[in-house]
Amino acid sequence: MKYFQLFIFSLFLFSCATKPNIITDKTVIWRLIKNNHCPDDGVCSLEITPNQNLTLEKDGIGVLYPHITEGDKTLLVFEYKRNDIPDTVDGIYRELIYLELNTDNIEVNFEETDLQQVKALFARLCFCRGQTGYYPIKQGTLSIKKLDKNEYSLKMNFKIDEVPQIVNSIDTVFTLN
Repeated sequence: MKYFQLFIFSLFLFSCATKPNIITDKTVIWRLIKNNHCPDDGVCSLEITPNQNLTLEKDGIGVLYPHITEGDKTLLVFEYKRNDIPDTVDGIYRELIYLELNTDNIEVNFEETDLQQVKALFARLCFCRGQTGYYPIKQGTLSIKKLDKNEYSLKMNFKIDEVPQIVNSIDTVFTLN
Protein backbone atom coordinates (compact mmCIF):
# COMPACT_ATOMS: atom_id res chain seq x y z
CA MET A 1 0.00 0.00 0.00
CA LYS A 2 2.86 2.34 0.85
CA TYR A 3 4.44 1.75 -2.58
CA PHE A 4 1.11 2.30 -4.30
CA GLN A 5 0.68 5.68 -2.57
CA LEU A 6 4.25 6.61 -3.45
CA PHE A 7 3.59 5.60 -7.07
CA ILE A 8 0.41 7.71 -7.25
CA PHE A 9 2.17 10.70 -5.65
CA SER A 10 5.09 10.36 -8.10
CA LEU A 11 2.69 10.10 -11.01
CA PHE A 12 1.01 13.37 -10.03
CA LEU A 13 4.31 15.08 -9.33
CA PHE A 14 5.99 14.19 -12.60
CA SER A 15 2.93 14.55 -14.81
CA CYS A 16 2.65 18.26 -14.07
CA ALA A 17 4.22 20.40 -16.73
CA THR A 18 4.42 24.10 -17.32
CA LYS A 19 2.69 25.61 -20.27
CA PRO A 20 5.16 25.91 -23.15
CA ASN A 21 6.02 29.34 -24.46
CA ILE A 22 4.15 29.88 -27.69
CA ILE A 23 5.75 32.22 -30.18
CA THR A 24 3.25 33.83 -32.49
CA ASP A 25 3.83 35.83 -35.65
CA LYS A 26 4.30 39.06 -33.71
CA THR A 27 7.87 40.07 -33.05
CA VAL A 28 8.70 41.29 -29.58
CA ILE A 29 11.95 43.15 -29.23
CA TRP A 30 13.10 43.33 -25.63
CA ARG A 31 16.42 44.66 -24.49
CA LEU A 32 18.20 46.16 -21.56
CA ILE A 33 18.91 49.72 -22.52
CA LYS A 34 21.25 52.47 -21.59
CA ASN A 35 18.96 55.20 -20.36
CA ASN A 36 20.91 58.27 -19.37
CA HIS A 37 18.37 58.76 -16.58
CA CYS A 38 18.05 55.17 -15.28
CA PRO A 39 18.58 55.09 -11.50
CA ASP A 40 21.73 53.33 -10.33
CA ASP A 41 19.79 51.00 -8.04
CA GLY A 42 17.95 49.21 -10.84
CA VAL A 43 17.76 48.09 -14.44
CA CYS A 44 15.92 49.76 -17.32
CA SER A 45 14.57 47.97 -20.37
CA LEU A 46 12.46 48.75 -23.41
CA GLU A 47 9.98 46.34 -24.96
CA ILE A 48 8.86 47.10 -28.51
CA THR A 49 5.87 45.14 -29.77
CA PRO A 50 4.47 45.77 -33.25
CA ASN A 51 0.85 45.06 -34.20
CA GLN A 52 -0.57 45.83 -30.76
CA ASN A 53 -3.18 48.30 -29.55
CA LEU A 54 -3.42 49.74 -26.05
CA THR A 55 -6.82 50.37 -24.53
CA LEU A 56 -7.25 51.99 -21.13
CA GLU A 57 -10.06 50.32 -19.21
CA LYS A 58 -11.51 50.49 -15.71
CA ASP A 59 -12.34 47.54 -13.49
CA GLY A 60 -15.48 47.12 -11.37
CA ILE A 61 -14.32 49.64 -8.76
CA GLY A 62 -13.11 52.25 -11.24
CA VAL A 63 -9.39 51.45 -11.19
CA LEU A 64 -7.58 52.09 -14.49
CA TYR A 65 -5.59 49.31 -16.17
CA PRO A 66 -4.10 48.67 -19.65
CA HIS A 67 -5.66 46.14 -22.01
CA ILE A 68 -3.40 45.10 -24.89
CA THR A 69 -4.86 43.54 -28.03
CA GLU A 70 -3.75 42.67 -31.55
CA GLY A 71 -3.91 45.75 -33.75
CA ASP A 72 -2.13 48.09 -36.12
CA LYS A 73 0.02 50.16 -33.72
CA THR A 74 3.47 49.69 -32.18
CA LEU A 75 3.61 49.46 -28.41
CA LEU A 76 6.65 50.71 -26.47
CA VAL A 77 6.90 49.73 -22.82
CA PHE A 78 9.76 51.23 -20.82
CA GLU A 79 10.44 49.46 -17.53
CA TYR A 80 12.49 50.42 -14.50
CA LYS A 81 12.95 47.51 -12.11
CA ARG A 82 14.63 48.30 -8.82
CA ASN A 83 17.20 45.78 -7.61
CA ASP A 84 15.79 43.46 -4.96
CA ILE A 85 16.38 44.53 -1.40
CA PRO A 86 17.95 41.60 0.50
CA ASP A 87 15.95 39.95 3.28
CA THR A 88 12.67 41.65 2.41
CA VAL A 89 9.33 40.18 1.52
CA ASP A 90 7.24 42.05 -1.05
CA GLY A 91 10.18 44.33 -1.84
CA ILE A 92 9.58 44.29 -5.59
CA TYR A 93 9.34 47.74 -7.16
CA ARG A 94 8.69 48.51 -10.84
CA GLU A 95 7.70 51.52 -12.89
CA LEU A 96 6.37 51.15 -16.43
CA ILE A 97 5.71 53.74 -19.12
CA TYR A 98 3.43 52.69 -21.99
CA LEU A 99 3.33 54.47 -25.37
CA GLU A 100 1.16 53.46 -28.33
CA LEU A 101 2.71 54.69 -31.58
CA ASN A 102 1.39 54.89 -35.11
CA THR A 103 3.33 52.22 -37.02
CA ASP A 104 3.41 54.31 -40.20
CA ASN A 105 4.88 57.34 -38.43
CA ILE A 106 6.88 56.61 -35.29
CA GLU A 107 8.24 60.16 -35.07
CA VAL A 108 6.33 62.37 -32.62
CA ASN A 109 6.78 65.60 -30.71
CA PHE A 110 4.14 66.10 -28.01
CA GLU A 111 3.60 68.20 -24.90
CA GLU A 112 1.12 68.03 -22.02
CA THR A 113 -2.38 66.92 -23.14
CA ASP A 114 -1.04 65.88 -26.56
CA LEU A 115 0.55 62.92 -24.75
CA GLN A 116 -2.88 61.29 -24.75
CA GLN A 117 -2.53 60.85 -28.54
CA VAL A 118 0.01 58.10 -27.77
CA LYS A 119 -1.96 56.91 -24.70
CA ALA A 120 1.01 57.72 -22.44
CA LEU A 121 0.49 55.70 -19.28
CA PHE A 122 2.56 55.43 -16.08
CA ALA A 123 2.43 52.38 -13.81
CA ARG A 124 3.80 52.08 -10.30
CA LEU A 125 3.79 48.44 -9.21
CA CYS A 126 4.90 47.71 -5.67
CA PHE A 127 3.67 46.82 -2.22
CA CYS A 128 2.93 50.49 -1.53
CA ARG A 129 -0.47 50.71 0.11
CA GLY A 130 -2.68 53.18 -1.71
CA GLN A 131 0.16 54.34 -3.95
CA THR A 132 0.22 51.80 -6.75
CA GLY A 133 -1.62 51.53 -10.05
CA TYR A 134 -1.86 52.99 -13.56
CA TYR A 135 -2.10 56.71 -14.30
CA PRO A 136 -2.40 58.66 -17.58
CA ILE A 137 0.59 60.95 -18.13
CA LYS A 138 -0.80 64.47 -18.48
CA GLN A 139 2.29 66.58 -17.76
CA GLY A 140 5.44 66.34 -19.80
CA THR A 141 7.07 66.19 -23.20
CA LEU A 142 7.76 63.35 -25.63
CA SER A 143 10.05 63.45 -28.63
CA ILE A 144 10.81 60.50 -30.91
CA LYS A 145 13.08 61.35 -33.84
CA LYS A 146 14.49 59.19 -36.59
CA LEU A 147 18.29 59.03 -36.48
CA ASP A 148 19.01 56.44 -39.15
CA LYS A 149 17.19 53.88 -41.28
CA ASN A 150 15.72 51.94 -38.31
CA GLU A 151 17.18 53.87 -35.37
CA TYR A 152 15.20 56.34 -33.26
CA SER A 153 15.90 58.67 -30.36
CA LEU A 154 13.35 58.64 -27.52
CA LYS A 155 13.34 61.57 -25.10
CA MET A 156 10.60 61.99 -22.55
CA ASN A 157 10.19 64.10 -19.42
CA PHE A 158 7.05 63.73 -17.33
CA LYS A 159 5.49 64.18 -13.91
CA ILE A 160 2.78 62.25 -12.11
CA ASP A 161 0.92 64.02 -9.30
CA GLU A 162 -1.07 61.01 -8.04
CA VAL A 163 1.83 58.89 -6.71
CA PRO A 164 5.56 59.24 -6.04
CA GLN A 165 7.77 58.31 -8.97
CA ILE A 166 11.45 57.49 -9.37
CA VAL A 167 11.79 57.71 -13.16
CA ASN A 168 10.74 61.09 -14.53
CA SER A 169 12.73 61.15 -17.76
CA ILE A 170 13.82 58.76 -20.49
CA ASP A 171 16.66 59.42 -22.91
CA THR A 172 17.59 56.44 -25.06
CA VAL A 173 18.03 55.15 -28.61
CA PHE A 174 16.17 52.13 -30.00
CA THR A 175 15.89 50.29 -33.30
CA LEU A 176 12.89 48.92 -35.15
CA ASN A 177 13.33 45.98 -37.49
